[in-house]
Amino acid sequence: MKLLAVYDDPYYEDQGITQLRYTARVFLRNNEGKYAFLRIVGEDGFGLRDHIESAGGGVEEGETFLEAAHREVAEELGFKADRFQLIGMVIDEYHLIERMTCSVFFSAQLVEDSGKTQRTQEETILIQTVEWLHPHEVLGRLSTANSPVGSLIHRRDLTAFVEHLTQRQTNQTE
Repeated sequence: MKLLAVYDDPYYEDQGITQLRYTARVFLRNNEGKYAFLRIVGEDGFGLRDHIESAGGGVEEGETFLEAAHREVAEELGFKADRFQLIGMVIDEYHLIERMTCSVFFSAQLVEDSGKTQRTQEETILIQTVEWLHPHEVLGRLSTANSPVGSLIHRRDLTAFVEHLTQRQTNQTE
């Protein structure tokens, strides 16, 4: 698996890492060439949030990264997807919650809308909507942020999204 980046948290004081979390994240593409991103708005342990991020979440015990990616697309977006392709991993630290996260990114193709999400209570509160964005819109939105947590998340997702676009370009020219 390709390691895309290892990031320190420049926003919060380093209290040491007490947790390690593995996540699977997905850039889901529809037939129009747009990508699904979660619009996160609200307040939690990081403070006020107003940013976009890829669908994804924690890998459960006994689950592979790919299985987690399928599950997260269904739970957070309410969609079924196929043609999952591994992009790579981003490792980053979140000092405020003393966590290091290893996020494995995939791209996938939308198959159908099941019409039903299974979001956690926190996700139901924070996920305002699903936004479908063209690649240039994704790049623009992820290049800026209005909060430290937004900056951390956008940096992670932007790194993987740029790699995804590079891989798509390479595959189309071969």
